[in-house]
Amino acid sequence: MNPQEPTTFYAVNAFTGEPLPTAFPVHGEQEVNQAASAAQNVAREFRQLSNAKRASLLCSIASELEVKSEEIVARGHLETALPEARLSGEIGRTANQLRLFAEVVSSGNHHQAIFDTPNPDRQPLPKPDIRRQQIAIGPVAVFGASNFPLAFSTAGGDTASALAAGCPVIVKGHTAHPGTSQLVAECIEAALEKECLPQAIFTLLQGNKRALGQALVTHPKIKGVGFTGSVGGGRALFNLAQQRPEPIPFYGELGAINPTFILPSAIRANASLAEEFVASMTLGCGQFCTKPGVVFVLNSPETQAFIETAQGLIRQQSTATLLTQGIRETYESEVNKRASETGINVTRSEQAEVTNVAPVLFVTDSKNWRKNPQWEEEIFGPQSLIVICEDFDDMLKLSDSLTGSLTATLHATAEDEEQAKQLLPSLEEIAGRLVFNGWPTGVEVGYAMVHGGPYPASTNSASTSVGAEAIHRWLRPVAYQALPESLLPDSLKASNPLGIQRAIDGSVSQ
Repeated sequence: MNPQEPTTFYAVNAFTGEPLPTAFPVHGEQEVNQAASAAQNVAREFRQLSNAKRASLLCSIASELEVKSEEIVARGHLETALPEARLSGEIGRTANQLRLFAEVVSSGNHHQAIFDTPNPDRQPLPKPDIRRQQIAIGPVAVFGASNFPLAFSTAGGDTASALAAGCPVIVKGHTAHPGTSQLVAECIEAALEKECLPQAIFTLLQGNKRALGQALVTHPKIKGVGFTGSVGGGRALFNLAQQRPEPIPFYGELGAINPTFILPSAIRANASLAEEFVASMTLGCGQFCTKPGVVFVLNSPETQAFIETAQGLIRQQSTATLLTQGIRETYESEVNKRASETGINVTRSEQAEVTNVAPVLFVTDSKNWRKNPQWEEEIFGPQSLIVICEDFDDMLKLSDSLTGSLTATLHATAEDEEQAKQLLPSLEEIAGRLVFNGWPTGVEVGYAMVHGGPYPASTNSASTSVGAEAIHRWLRPVAYQALPESLLPDSLKASNPLGIQRAIDGSVSQ
């Protein structure tokens, strides 16, 4: 680090813009090297730790978070302006996803044990004994997210799934909430101490320089990366991960407009549809990655009534304090730029406050949408765009031209079943999760959830950053051919000491 550069930085009060009193270190290449080397030194031991012990660690972290929840929520509220009730709920979600991964590890199903039984008499060549399982890839780097200071940050889903897989974790804390990150890190450190495990299994690095993230992604001892953030920042780090002498997996959740398609019968069937839409687009000040950023509707009297109701609600919406000054400036710049373009109608909240931003609803038609491909880019904050299609064929063609998103939503009734059947194949190709007659904000943490999608929603559409399946991002398969029973890992021993399900010659067996 340049000796003339500051060695500390400060969190900012999201309401006032004033620095908060505690100073945080600006970590750099030296700290990255120390953390990565220490993580590598304990990686094998942690990978070979029993399922029960790793599950116990995850549950201990969850318990420590709950014990310290009041202090974490208070600090998070100051740093992010997110309501305390929202942050309390996020503490619960974070604890629940840690316990979910404890269940996943305890079941042993993440090993994905597969057997091909030998056949020495097979012609023309004997069939060997081959057994396969998944093992941890090694130390991973996790980048905290600005909009979820708990569930997608220090002890969030990426960290939880990586620890569950048996990977040491180095977290690059987000500069928007360093105090919150530090408090959560202390909970993880306390859990490691309680479980008598090495502290090097987890490290929090802080800093407000891009060089820190770049050093993490390019360090040769880092074997994978989890990232939630902007398209520009994520793509730059993704490129670094692929340009390394040893390219590594980079699981980035970047940008999504989460298209919603509404057919007229759904508007007739649900009198509160406009209210639900505005509530979803403004939830969390529009800072959810699953916010419905564009809504496609058909030109009809029902649609016009829906739009007018939504516009009226937008005028009445309270203004919002965004997570950071930088996010606010970007939001206002992008909204003003879009509002100045031709072919688009603008409705803003009339409850203006100088220190806050106004929710905004744009309306255009399909012709102008096609002329302005930049309108498909996400604007992070409380705004959305309604596109009026000429007819269903017009809507169907637009659905085929969209880029990747985390979600795609369809509002329809039985009356529209044939049209829904035509739309669904397009929606499957652009999104990781399809929502029917609901709204995409709110992501259930469970076994079937997919939180990902084609680029730019994520850099790997075959994975998910939420839910039990996220553990497989941090695992890789290893096949064992003709090993004696005494040398096989427990998951592959014929005696099945772990009592897990295995696939034997293609059939599932206990």
